[in-house]
Amino acid sequence: MNIGFKKSLNLLTTRLANNGIYAAIDQGVISLSNFGASILLAALVTPTELGAYVLGFLALYFIRGIQNGIIIQPLNTYGAGKERDAYSAYFSAAAVHQVILSTLSAIGAALLGWILTRFGNDTLGPTILVLWFSFFTWQLQEFFRRGFYTRGEVHKAVWISVTSNVVRLGMIVLISRVGKISGLSGLNAIGWGGFVGALVGAWLSRHNFSRQMLNPLDTWRENWRFGRWILGASLADWVVVDLYPILMAGLISFAATGVYQTLQNLVAPIHVLLRAIDTFMTPIMAKAFDSSGIKKIRRMLRWVFLFAGIPVIGLLVLVLIFTPKLLYLLKGETYLPYSDGIYLMAVFYIFLYINRPLQMAFRAVRQGKQIFIANILAMASMLIFGTWFINRWGLYGAIGGQTLNAVIISLFLLGAWYKFTHSRTSAEPSA
Repeated sequence: MNIGFKKSLNLLTTRLANNGIYAAIDQGVISLSNFGASILLAALVTPTELGAYVLGFLALYFIRGIQNGIIIQPLNTYGAGKERDAYSAYFSAAAVHQVILSTLSAIGAALLGWILTRFGNDTLGPTILVLWFSFFTWQLQEFFRRGFYTRGEVHKAVWISVTSNVVRLGMIVLISRVGKISGLSGLNAIGWGGFVGALVGAWLSRHNFSRQMLNPLDTWRENWRFGRWILGASLADWVVVDLYPILMAGLISFAATGVYQTLQNLVAPIHVLLRAIDTFMTPIMAKAFDSSGIKKIRRMLRWVFLFAGIPVIGLLVLVLIFTPKLLYLLKGETYLPYSDGIYLMAVFYIFLYINRPLQMAFRAVRQGKQIFIANILAMASMLIFGTWFINRWGLYGAIGGQTLNAVIISLFLLGAWYKFTHSRTSAEPSA
């Protein structure tokens, strides 16, 4: 009996370790591609053109927030513990939801972009208009990729990321050599990369589809009970983090948004690391919660903080030391006057490091309300202080406003996690 248990444990551990390696590769590919695209565009286009690309990229993040709340997180949470046939029936119904969302968001982008362009906005209008293709293809790619995380088949997700990002970066390089590169070119490249990635994902996911599909409407109701809080939290999170560069474009200039993106690129690997941990660990923690309760989740969360803390602190130290040299290597004197902004950016990322794993843990235990409230409080702070900070201190005010939001979210979630875990621990029987 003990031998059989040990063999099962070794098998589980080996599979978990292998998936962890593949997850690191997958997120590394995404990170390097996002970083490479931003660096290429920063070197090839003006700060204004780069700002247009950043706004389009943030709009894609907005759609990702909707997708995350009503499709991806329910898929991670409910799908992780299902048997094969039950998962295929559930996955097929979720795929219907995804196609509908992708179609509606693509139509919305095309319509809004056309209206803005028709009324004379020749910067934001074309930026939104060109996003219709990326909105459609990128979401499909992401749906298939995250489905493989849910089922512990992360190696298949790597193929999607590799093919889509090779196409994306290849298009940017090709366009820069044969024609005039622009921020919109970078957004189009995302769409074509998503198209190829979605084709690869559909092929690799063919065994996850079932003719015995669950009723899409019933599945939607089940997902909505949990996903509505995650949707609200995701959209509020987008407001308190990603709306600041958009506000800079409106209150200062598109060039200011380009400068912001360049500074953020220096610490972007931290965001990618935290997202990688979230993507990989959320379904694992959801299964652990079902089988072992809250005590197991508390131990796993402590390990996540330890594992992430070492590279986060190390990278921040290196960036703080070498920022002026890195900015100069990137584009000479263009961004050097703003190098001090990296100190505020570092504080912002420290608090992201505190609150992102907590949000992951709350989702794993099906508690989205706390995340929603935390982000609503931060959004209120942005409305009260954020715009004033930008008007008063410009770029530094925007980063400072983001930092204040991250502090509010971190403090609220720390308190909420302490309260939730202690109430659950006292209710669970001792081992």
